[in-house]
Amino acid sequence: MTRIYNSILALALFLTGGVYMMPAQTQPAVPQTLPVPGVAAPAPVPQPPRPAPAFYRNLVVLDPAHGGRDNGAQLSSNAVEKDLTLAFAQKLRPALVAQGFTVVVTRDSDPSDELTTDERAGIANHVRPLVCIVIHATAAGNGVHVVSSSLAEVDSKPSSRALLWNRAQEPMVAMSLKLANEVGLTLETNHLPVMLFRASVPPIDSLICPTIAIELAPLKGNSGKPMLPSDSSYQQRVITAIADGIASFRTHNAPPPTSVPGAKPGVTP
Repeated sequence: MTRIYNSILALALFLTGGVYMMPAQTQPAVPQTLPVPGVAAPAPVPQPPRPAPAFYRNLVVLDPAHGGRDNGAQLSSNAVEKDLTLAFAQKLRPALVAQGFTVVVTRDSDPSDELTTDERAGIANHVRPLVCIVIHATAAGNGVHVVSSSLAEVDSKPSSRALLWNRAQEPMVAMSLKLANEVGLTLETNHLPVMLFRASVPPIDSLICPTIAIELAPLKGNSGKPMLPSDSSYQQRVITAIADGIASFRTHNAPPPTSVPGAKPGVTP
């Protein structure tokens, strides 16, 4: 019975990551190394702490704008922006997963109280993604608007100076412009009109990763009624282009994956 109990305990501890020590009566003796008189024992070599990765190259944050009591823009008589941005994020997510990304969404429902822009930025900054995409929609304009921060570019080298919350994007402005260009090119490849411009759309300026805002406007053709941002076929074309653009950005700008000792399986910095 004692032998069976010890076997079960060893298996349970093994499965839970514990360490099983054999009972005292069966544990073999370990020879002891006696210190040599006059010879000091070597001091242990300190191991430097493993730095946290600057970002995870396969992680994307989607931020569907508005929500709760904040409806956003009135897109049509029966459509408001907060619903469209959420639905669009839910469709974009599997397209990014198919490209090998893990996706974090700042909201996956319509909460009773909307998230503040600071809370949205906090969610994204905490997980250190490769990129963050803020999703908007409008009833004006044509095609897809791609917006990056209007903050001035600064040196992206590490600095001991603390970043100001509303200027945290400054070191990432150059990378955000590259992201906007990559997405803009794939939108054009999919024959979608695109306009790139810079503006301080919340919470872009408080994010510490490459970030753009995507705003869906009606798609106007040469003839006929324009497609509304809620049109499913129009959305799918935009989603395909965005997913391809982010994957291209990762290929051209993110450093190759590295093997980090002790890293959790499936997590690639």
